[in-house]
Amino acid sequence: MRGLNRGAVATVLALGLVFSASLALGAQTRADGEQFERVLGVGLPSIGRVHYGEDGLINRMTGFNIALGYSVRYYNDGLLPDEFNWFWGWGTVALLLPYVEFGVTYPLVVGEKGNLLLLDLGFIYIAPKIGISVIY
Repeated sequence: MRGLNRGAVATVLALGLVFSASLALGAQTRADGEQFERVLGVGLPSIGRVHYGEDGLINRMTGFNIALGYSVRYYNDGLLPDEFNWFWGWGTVALLLPYVEFGVTYPLVVGEKGNLLLLDLGFIYIAPKIGISVIY
């Protein structure tokens, strides 16, 4: 019976990864002129898409997280590379248990295409957390 539970969890994770990887495109351009599309990493959200404000800066990320839930993260002033950016967000664990998060993100521009490497330090409720993600 234990093997069946692990198999079910692996199937749900695989389906979530495939579904999340197919999310829509964003609008901000990278150094090579192409568009940023997705976020992938250990941060929250783990697999998702980026959204842009009227100023062309990333102001929100949405998607699924590694805790089998859904996450939304907001950057009030937009996500500016090579600067500390405050964020707050909310989400669920196992699609049922809610959480609230806040903290700071430091995005680094990496590679020839200008992808962003996000380094996060924050809190989920009062529990500290760290994260690392890539926007590509």
